[in-house]
Amino acid sequence: MNFADRLAETSRQKDSVVLLGIDPQLDTPDAPGVPRGHTLAGFCCEIVEACARSVVAVKPQLAFFEARGLEGMRAFVEVVKLARSLGLITIADAKRGDIGTTSAAYAEAFLGDGDFGCDAVTINPYQGSDAAMPFVAKVREGRGVFVLVKTSNPSSGEFQDLVVHNNSGSNRALWETVAMRVNGWGGDFVGASGLSSVGAVVGATYPDHARRARELMPTATILVPGYGTQGGSARDAVASARADGSGIIVNASRSLMYVYQKNPGSKPAEAAATYAETMRQDLNTALAAASTTRGSSGAHTATAIRD
Repeated sequence: MNFADRLAETSRQKDSVVLLGIDPQLDTPDAPGVPRGHTLAGFCCEIVEACARSVVAVKPQLAFFEARGLEGMRAFVEVVKLARSLGLITIADAKRGDIGTTSAAYAEAFLGDGDFGCDAVTINPYQGSDAAMPFVAKVREGRGVFVLVKTSNPSSGEFQDLVVHNNSGSNRALWETVAMRVNGWGGDFVGASGLSSVGAVVGATYPDHARRARELMPTATILVPGYGTQGGSARDAVASARADGSGIIVNASRSLMYVYQKNPGSKPAEAAATYAETMRQDLNTALAAASTTRGSSGAHTATAIRD
């Protein structure tokens, strides 16, 4: 089944656009990354199970598992298996990008049927189509791809906002050029939901850019980081939604997994479950408000601008 359709249907059934980021932080002098009395896999799986009723997907961040060696990668596999058993979509937050056989190997690792295989993966497009095509090829097998377009970090504009000269003779920000290419890559993979399995990552911390991204990528499923710890509000997070409220999933990672630290005496799983459900409701309220504001203008269903 088309990945975007599966994601859209799960979102509809759960009345949710919440994406649970699994980012088990490394130990610091102030706090352990894994609560005392828990194993790495146990902590991560406990959070997934507790939040399952409120979220549509999980997004394990590979860096935090890779940093822990074999134990970490075994925990990653356990998280993916558990999430799938609970009916959740799995997205490997790997941000891979290379060329030729190396890129193909990454695609097989995270979108194949092996130990690390997930439903979708995040990728870095800045080596061009050579880097993206092996991943896009996996879309034909029912997988999904989320391409970094406009990220949520403060210095993203250092390169992504640079104005570049396009083939048409016009000048646009680099991230807009990437967005237009993503729209082109995804054109052959639009499902019955009207959404493409070639999606994009566009941060909540830049809502004006997010609205522009939707204009450039009308059929893309957009993964939205930046909610919570990074400062994005629910209103900011839904800026790239389509007119009917579809086409986005909004990630929370540290703010969700570690919310128990802000409530002394609370248990990690219980605190996370409460946060996830509150987030689901907040985002739905923001989507409803945005829909009312747009009215029947159709502002987010425009045809993508092309070179």
